[in-house]
Amino acid sequence: MRSDREKVPGGFSKADADKAETMEAALQPQSGMMSPMVAPGCQVYWPSPYEVCGAIKDKYNSLGGPNSFLLWPTSNELVNPDGFGRRNTFQNGPIYWSASSGAHPVVNHFFACWQRNGWEAGVLGYPTTDEIVNPDPVAPIGRRQVFQGGTIYWKLNEAYYVTGSIRDKWGQTGWEQGFLGYPMSDEIKLPDGQGRMNRFEHGVIYWAPWTGAHPVSGGILDRWAASGYERGSYGYPIADQTSAGGIEVRQNFEFAVLGWPTNPSAAIVDDGDINPTVDDGSPTSPADFAADANVGKDTSRAPELVGNVVKRSDPCVNQSCVDPEDPNLASSDPPTYALPSECFTIPNDGRLRGNRKQACSLSTFAMTVRRKDPVTQAVEVVGKLPFNLRTGVLTSHRSGKIIQEYRFEFGAPYQEIGVPKLNYQLSYEGSADQSRYSVSGFTSGSTVSPNTTMAITVTWNEQLLDDGAVDYRTTELRFDFSNIAPFIPSPYEYVTIDGDLRCDKTMKNRQGYVQGCVLPKFVPGLDYRGNSDGGRFPQAVGHIQSATGSGLPGASLSRPLHRESDVGARNNNRLTACPRTASISGPRQVSGRSCDEYPFASTKEGAASGGPGRTFNPNCHVPDLGTSTASTGYSVCMIDAGQNSLAGSYLGRFYGFGRVIGGDAFYVAATGGALPPPP
Repeated sequence: MRSDREKVPGGFSKADADKAETMEAALQPQSGMMSPMVAPGCQVYWPSPYEVCGAIKDKYNSLGGPNSFLLWPTSNELVNPDGFGRRNTFQNGPIYWSASSGAHPVVNHFFACWQRNGWEAGVLGYPTTDEIVNPDPVAPIGRRQVFQGGTIYWKLNEAYYVTGSIRDKWGQTGWEQGFLGYPMSDEIKLPDGQGRMNRFEHGVIYWAPWTGAHPVSGGILDRWAASGYERGSYGYPIADQTSAGGIEVRQNFEFAVLGWPTNPSAAIVDDGDINPTVDDGSPTSPADFAADANVGKDTSRAPELVGNVVKRSDPCVNQSCVDPEDPNLASSDPPTYALPSECFTIPNDGRLRGNRKQACSLSTFAMTVRRKDPVTQAVEVVGKLPFNLRTGVLTSHRSGKIIQEYRFEFGAPYQEIGVPKLNYQLSYEGSADQSRYSVSGFTSGSTVSPNTTMAITVTWNEQLLDDGAVDYRTTELRFDFSNIAPFIPSPYEYVTIDGDLRCDKTMKNRQGYVQGCVLPKFVPGLDYRGNSDGGRFPQAVGHIQSATGSGLPGASLSRPLHRESDVGARNNNRLTACPRTASISGPRQVSGRSCDEYPFASTKEGAASGGPGRTFNPNCHVPDLGTSTASTGYSVCMIDAGQNSLAGSYLGRFYGFGRVIGGDAFYVAATGGALPPPP
């Protein structure tokens, strides 16, 4: 036997080799008859005792048979589970055949990718080509193999498939030689059950039935990732990236437009952008993006590849999603004095007037001076010490410090009352601990002169809260007069701000939670009037005007809106007003526009709270909604995507500046806007 003369290759025994030799001999014609040991059209390759037949045999032989990368057969021809296809296995991989695809080997990483996606019964189906060397520009390091349902690409020991619209879009970008590079994941089904995505070396391509396939890359991908990808506030991409004036690239998403500078490395001036995930508007130079560019790319929420599964983190677990309408703490505090000029023209009634950041009051006192006769012990009034007390308070939305100013304004005494001295005591949250505050101005026990003003400024130090905490604070100034002749000690008078101060630690910038304080008794107004900031997004203002004019709340203190801080509720509001189902979102689409809703998604009166939807066609281009004058419900309008994004960012700054937390009321002052023109 041949096995007695030659060494049997590894993987086969002498018995295997002898059987193979017998089968080979049976293939030789004897008396014009074929041996029943081997089927017609088949071949045996010593020392492997297995038949390779038909088209699979032809492919195997064309590759070099046992001298090819496949080496020797390890099975006879097998029927595939579909009952139609066939396969043979070899030492280094199989050859698969079907009538529609022909016979092709699938080996190594290509086989692993095909296997994890269900072999021929999966999305890829049967192979239709052998491996093909890619035209890489420097060296041929990549390969690809085409299947009935997609293509597997391989580079440096990683192989992933692309298919359908994502493959077509990738092809439009230049395949692996384009800006995206090679695929870095198989196609992934997204959590909403409708969308799909592939990761690539330098970006991603996302697809949904109502948006089509669009690549996202670079700084825009970083911003979108930080917002929660398609489940965040921006939704799916609805267009490819475009250049804007040569200084930035922009990309339209369902609910906003994101931008990124063409040359972020040129950005060397910090623009104070505390929230790098919110688009602050169209930049005039790369410096507008400085804070974002200096931070670098945030990949903390990029999809993580674990084995062959993309693990997607949920940005809304245990924290607030980053959202254009999230509180933005970038705005500066007012000047650091507690009594601005308007505090010198307020009525003298002791009421606190102002806004959430700064307020003041004016009260009149007249300290009565009494004398006790040393003989008769009779008490008589001998004079009065009249004065005004002007009180101001200044809070910060970016600090837990509180500044108060107290101005004692003395006039002429009613009668001669001697030489009075003004004493005071301070307390914060009932504690007189002097480490809690610092004082500048006159000292306690200072002498009072007629027709003078005596003032102190108190800085109440930040009392740290736990992350997410809300607390109400009380400050108090107690004062009296001493050394009055003739003398009877005066009782203490006091001025307190009790429960009118609220400090919270619920808002975040990129360094973490930031504490701040406000005067919550004042209901803030979101100013979208005329040429104020609302002039930058007139279509958003016009939609608000039309919506409130149709009966929806928010335009007055009597029917305010209330901020919704729960991420799930906000997303429900968005998806109610701007659903992503193709049958609704598709007919609404207008190039350059995105879906705007009112009341805002970040309010408790948002679309999911109940009531009918409405719109203002033809301007708004929302064919699935009609008109309504109901006092509840919501309104939808497709407006300029850039203006929509700016309006959302402005709302976020309003929330941050006024420390508008969950449940807080506010109203909207909107004039001077206009709905978009009919598309």
